[in-house]
Amino acid sequence: MKTLKNLWILTKSGFIKEEEKTLRQSINFLFRLFFVLIVFKIVYFTLTYLIKTVDSINFPVVSTDFEVDEYSGIYQFLILTFLAPIFEELTFRLGLRFSKWNFILMTSGFIYLILKFTLQIYLPFILLIIVIISLFLVVILKKRIIEKLSNFWKNNRLIIFYSLLNSFALIHILNYELNISNMIYIPILVLPHFIAGLILSYARLKSGIILSICLHILNNGLLTLPLLFVE
Repeated sequence: MKTLKNLWILTKSGFIKEEEKTLRQSINFLFRLFFVLIVFKIVYFTLTYLIKTVDSINFPVVSTDFEVDEYSGIYQFLILTFLAPIFEELTFRLGLRFSKWNFILMTSGFIYLILKFTLQIYLPFILLIIVIISLFLVVILKKRIIEKLSNFWKNNRLIIFYSLLNSFALIHILNYELNISNMIYIPILVLPHFIAGLILSYARLKSGIILSICLHILNNGLLTLPLLFVE
């Protein structure tokens, strides 16, 4: 009940106070949030299954054109279970608390996504551009600019929170095959990612980025476990 209350507070304020926890408390907190995620997934998948049984509904299907599909099952599992959560947490959750390096890592993640999915630049060139921009930010982010950015973060917590949360949710529509006739279902498609992002944001703000990464890994690992049995 306390978790749901804190999630509600987070949705209204975009911020929640961090608490220091022992290792045992952190593990209990991790699995408590994981349980909340599982319950929501069960409810969501049940509802979407019922929606798909209606013949007149052209519900979007998961895309079959992913670069990761080129790899074997074990490599797909490692990428989706570990690399993807780490990248997404550093991009969409780390910046919920401002610091110079949090800002640089968050910006690097967004640059990668923009270059990868809009301009479709090859990975080596993307990494080179990210390194150049990151070094540029390291140089120009002096004390005065950092103070201004820090104040902006403090005064606009709700804007920052929902900007990152909605970005995280919307990026996942790339997982589906969309056309004009089924774009109406986008809110349904992004809903589980929105809720998951909310819970992960709560984990990050309440107990730090390591815990949110671990929670994200558990979440993805549960879904990708069958890949271990794919040749």
